[in-house]
Amino acid sequence: MHKAAPVDRSGQLWILASVVLTLLPLLPRLTLEVGVIASLPLLWQGWRLRNASPTPTPNRLVLLLMAVVAVAATVARYGTAFGRTPGLALLAMLLGLKLLETRTRRDAHITIQLCFFVQLGYFLIEQSVVTALSAFAACILALTALLRVEQPDLSLKPALSGSARMVGIALPLAALLFVLFPRIDSPLWSMPSDGASATTGMSDRMRPGTIADLSLSGEIAFRVEFSGPIPPPAERYFRGPVMSHFDGMEWQSRPAIRAASLPHGSRRIDYVITLEPNQNRWLFALEHATPRDGQTLDAANVLLASAAVRTRVRTALTSFTDARIGLDISPTHLATNLELPAGSNPRVAAFGARLRQDNPAPADRVAAALNFLRKGDFVYTLSPPRLGRNAADDFLFETRQGFCEHFANAFTVLMRSAGVPARVVAGYQGGEVNPIDGTLVVRQSDAHAWSEVWLAERGWVRVDPTAAAAPRRIDGGLTASLPASDPIPGLVRIESQWLRTLRNRAEAMSHAWNTWILGYNAQRQRDLFAGLGFDADWRNLTIGLVASGALWQAAVWVGMFRSRRRQTPAERAWQLLLRKLGQHGIEPAISEGPIAFAARAGTIHPEWHEALADFAARYARLTYGPTAPAAEAEALRLDINAWLTRTF
Repeated sequence: MHKAAPVDRSGQLWILASVVLTLLPLLPRLTLEVGVIASLPLLWQGWRLRNASPTPTPNRLVLLLMAVVAVAATVARYGTAFGRTPGLALLAMLLGLKLLETRTRRDAHITIQLCFFVQLGYFLIEQSVVTALSAFAACILALTALLRVEQPDLSLKPALSGSARMVGIALPLAALLFVLFPRIDSPLWSMPSDGASATTGMSDRMRPGTIADLSLSGEIAFRVEFSGPIPPPAERYFRGPVMSHFDGMEWQSRPAIRAASLPHGSRRIDYVITLEPNQNRWLFALEHATPRDGQTLDAANVLLASAAVRTRVRTALTSFTDARIGLDISPTHLATNLELPAGSNPRVAAFGARLRQDNPAPADRVAAALNFLRKGDFVYTLSPPRLGRNAADDFLFETRQGFCEHFANAFTVLMRSAGVPARVVAGYQGGEVNPIDGTLVVRQSDAHAWSEVWLAERGWVRVDPTAAAAPRRIDGGLTASLPASDPIPGLVRIESQWLRTLRNRAEAMSHAWNTWILGYNAQRQRDLFAGLGFDADWRNLTIGLVASGALWQAAVWVGMFRSRRRQTPAERAWQLLLRKLGQHGIEPAISEGPIAFAARAGTIHPEWHEALADFAARYARLTYGPTAPAAEAEALRLDINAWLTRTF
């Protein structure tokens, strides 16, 4: 049995580059220790190959110990070696170790196949357009490395051209699979949860400071596409959790005991919302939304999905912003929105009592409280002074500096003290219109809290105390209302116009990807084929997939047949050489290039080694390299014919 063909230094450099580009998008998503362990073999291999005579590879005992360390690090960090993130972390570390022991072409094939597997693993973590582009670039380089390993004399341009040609042939088939493969509404498999994919966002608990912390993030919370004109900023209130229980320090949601009646009104707004994962059921709809299939409206008129939003959700909604809600509320339920802990915030309690005494009508008490906020020199800031146990007292009468939750907390406590039923609503307000695609982009920095008060014959009415003290927050957003010294995410406060345009284009492209690629679900597939006059039954889809795939394969074969040119003198001579060697039982393998075949044939007949190596090198250069003079091909033909005449 002949010895496996080794990979030269240039081929190992190509493999190293392929592994590096494959791991580069993955390492930032893993922990620091995993990244360090996965990077060490790459640095080691780079150090080995920096000289013309590389140092020997580490022995198997060292590699085994490093593999044990990789498994131990995975279990120590994630608690298991199974699941999405732990599995990819372990695979990333083991890929580097496989690179260190790559000596032969067989090893190279395994290493590059592992690269393809890791590239597929990108999509288990995220399916963004950046992920797709990263996987595409890494795949092209891995294919190029594979060609370079098989044909050591192949120059860069033909290698890249060959890789691009293979991908180009595969892309139409991939598109057919994407469009025609029968979609189902649930995953084909369920992977163990690793706890690393949770997304933070709005909570059903609020105390002064919680929303301010959330507003430091520039991540997108959701996008909205309106079928008509986009509402002005002052009407863009997207309701989330409603909190009516107050323990003196923190507001909390109460469990829904019944479903609310459907809202009705004359101001109808139709829109589509694309909600990012947040691990909660809230759909953050405009006031006041009607539920669709699988959605419910709880007792506080909060629109809920059927399950926690753990993946990106896209749904069409309808809101009646002038609807009146809570008119049928029971006295018992209404009384719960007047409860306050005994002895908490005594100064606010006294102020509320005065408002109640001076203003018999509840609506007048609300107006008086808002007037107090307008004239009280309150400061809207992300960095307010710390408050004591009686936060509402400290904020209204001492510091007078706070964020939206400070205003909502103090105002709601004040209203309850004045005998007006009130509760806190958390959600998002405002957003920014992307001029590229016309969508409204709402970020975590748009997180907001406001109050709702109950008034007879009007039901629950939104009152935003922040708007009274800092009206620019409502009309101009976060950046317009905060001082320049306050910390604001870079994606939100972008002063450069070209950077803002670049961000808008990137986000518009991401939204289009999410809508048309990731959003291509079973319903969209049915709608597509219904529009074409076909039933999207799985049998019809399977037949269409097989038929179209066969047609594409036939088209590729026809194209290859037509593109075949007449053999050059060098090719005719090489084919003659192969036939003569085949008569002596020496034939090239399907995946074996000319140089590899010549090296193997030379080990079987050492006396032929020098001649065969020379013929193979010249043939590969003429066939895969830059265009050479015709005289070189003719010279190779004459030399091969002369050698065959002498040898056979």
